[in-house]
Amino acid sequence: MTPFELGRGHDLDIERQRFGNEWLFKWYCLNMEGKTVDVPSYDGGRITIGGVLFQGQAQSIYWQAIGRYLNGKVHETFQKWDQETRSYPPALRASSLDGTERIARQFVAGVAERSLETFRAVAGRGVPVTEPPHEGSGMHSRANLEILRLVQAHGGLLSSVQGAEVKWWRRLVDALNIKPGMFGMNIDLKKLFGRQK
Repeated sequence: MTPFELGRGHDLDIERQRFGNEWLFKWYCLNMEGKTVDVPSYDGGRITIGGVLFQGQAQSIYWQAIGRYLNGKVHETFQKWDQETRSYPPALRASSLDGTERIARQFVAGVAERSLETFRAVAGRGVPVTEPPHEGSGMHSRANLEILRLVQAHGGLLSSVQGAEVKWWRRLVDALNIKPGMFGMNIDLKKLFGRQK
């Protein structure tokens, strides 16, 4: 595990708790008379709902906002990975990408679990709903799919960089000309710096 994963894992754990305490908890107000839910919608706007049952459109708004939140955090995590691991050797960076995938999936699962608990409590109005919501599992799946897409995209870039490094070393080895003689070896500069076919 690299310093990036350790630090980002810690940051995401704190963020998961913050999201639960500051965003999800406010949805419990929907069941209180005279109270409204007022939270960010993660698309630049706000969600303000009050005096309605947690059904239909209110549930869709809830799950869509959580989906946008998770998508934003996943992208933010991989952007930070790209910036902060550039100095890592390629093999260590690839290992860090795997670790970043793992912590991003753990974060998504933690938020999805807490979101489901909140949904069940609010939708059941004191008696938790037991059936899984269709939109909740879709939100979780879309977030995991986005993680997979980002891992594949970054992994493809990493493998092309690693391939270029391997080619450079192969060119150097091919250019070495070890023969018995006065100097013992020489380097064929045409081979080393010439065009590759």
